[in-house]
Amino acid sequence: MLEEMLEKWRRGTRGPLPQLTLLQLLNALLWIDQEGPVGRRALAQALQINDGIARGLLERLAEQGIATVTETGVKLSQEGKTRLQEVLRQMSVKKILTLENSDLVPGKAAVGIHLLRRYEAGMTGIPQRDEAVKAGADGSITIAVKEGRLVVPPDNRDAADLSPTENSRLRRLFKLSDNDLIIIGFAKDERRAMAGALAAVLSLSPKT
Repeated sequence: MLEEMLEKWRRGTRGPLPQLTLLQLLNALLWIDQEGPVGRRALAQALQINDGIARGLLERLAEQGIATVTETGVKLSQEGKTRLQEVLRQMSVKKILTLENSDLVPGKAAVGIHLLRRYEAGMTGIPQRDEAVKAGADGSITIAVKEGRLVVPPDNRDAADLSPTENSRLRRLFKLSDNDLIIIGFAKDERRAMAGALAAVLSLSPKT
């Protein structure tokens, strides 16, 4: 769905939005949904894009009825919220949460994304970590649910051994089932942690 939006904008009369990526579009929609109404400059700063791209993005979202403009900024319309939830459903995203003071990444901001049944045999978490770093995060941690245990690929070390406290917290925050994933992006601030977690999720192979 997001790819279709970007392609439509590329073929539109306004011309393309230079340098806008799938990750930035998804991050923008989530950020507007969580923080809206937001101003153009705040959005540009959060996504680390220039003001012109942010302006073009908001104009296109408003034109398509995905966002509405208010005196205090832009917020997602009901249509926009519905489409965002559909995108997340297609990605198997169940929940996105900020993880404050995580023992797994001391001193870092962390965002966890719960994915339904996205574990695949042979996963290492390394491609996800690399994409998180490219997105501006310090890294990511992939945690899989296997036979009721939370384990960290590729050696499937038990998360309870790494941090009993965090193991218990993740179980409490997310309603987990076998073969689910939790991908945790971490960085010096929450926006970069979110971008890293989303980039890691987008790097997963498409659902079969």
